[in-house]
Parts: sequence; C-alpha cells; structure tokens
Amino acid sequence: MNSFEKTDHRIARCTERMPDYPTQLVTLNRLAYHLQKRTQDQLNAAMKKHGMTTVSYTVLMVLYGSDDETQRASELSDACSEKPANLTRICDDLEKQGLIKRRFSVEDRRSVVISLTAAGRKRVEQIAPEYWAILHKTYDSIAASDLKKHETLLRQQLVNLDA
Repeated sequence: MNSFEKTDHRIARCTERMPDYPTQLVTLNRLAYHLQKRTQDQLNAAMKKHGMTTVSYTVLMVLYGSDDETQRASELSDACSEKPANLTRICDDLEKQGLIKRRFSVEDRRSVVISLTAAGRKRVEQIAPEYWAILHKTYDSIAASDLKKHETLLRQQLVNLDA
C-alpha cells in the first residue's frame, strides 16, 4: 500500500456519500498537502543537522536572494509566509548563531532591517547542495516540460486565490 491509498479510500467514501463532492479537486489538494508535508519533513531532518529548520533556512535564502542581502522585517515576514512573532523568534536564533544582523532602519527608526552576515552567506552555500538533493529526489523522473507545465498550473492557482 502506498502512502496515499488510505486517503484515496476516504475520498472515495466521501464521493459515495455526497453526490456533488469535488473528488478530483479534493484529491489534488490532498496530494499537494502530502507532498509538501513529506518534503518539509525531509528538509527539516536535513536542516536539523545544521541547527536549523526549513523556515530558518528560508529566511537566510530570502536574504541571500535580495539585492543587498537585506530586508525590512515586514517584507521578510511576507516573503517567508511567516507571522511577525514567529519571524522574531527565528531571527533571535539566527542572530545568536551570527548568521544575520538586525538594526533599526535609518529612514524609519520604527522599522527593523535584517541583513545576512558573511557567516550566514557561508551557511547558505554550505547547506544548499543537501537541500537541492531533496528537491531533486522529489521531482526525479519528471520531464522538464512537465515540470514547466506544473509550475504554470501552480502559478495560476496562486492567481486564482489572489483574485
């Protein structure tokens, strides 16, 4: 039995009991959830060896991918899809590790600016191959053209939800 068969069975049972049940949409939603959860579990196990979580690594990656490796806390929270309180806790830990630096904005002292340190940059580059290996495993044996279609469909779903 594969890891999704029990979910398929429950969805089939719901379909029998509710004639208008959107079986395919529910199946797609549950598949997306299971895929995300299993990928996050594997990534978190890998990150734990480095004293991090996928969320803390995402914070570092967002900073690493920013033009000057710096973001306002509010922008970083949005980019990481994390609530400000959780981001504060994560940044406390990253700052203790010397991976980021926080300071008040010169333009607006009410705003906190977060920057990647040299140690943070090094940590990102050190962990990246292990992170990528898990992503490659997730998408292994899927043709590049199918991956592109999948990306297009996911982007359309985001547009639908933002409308």
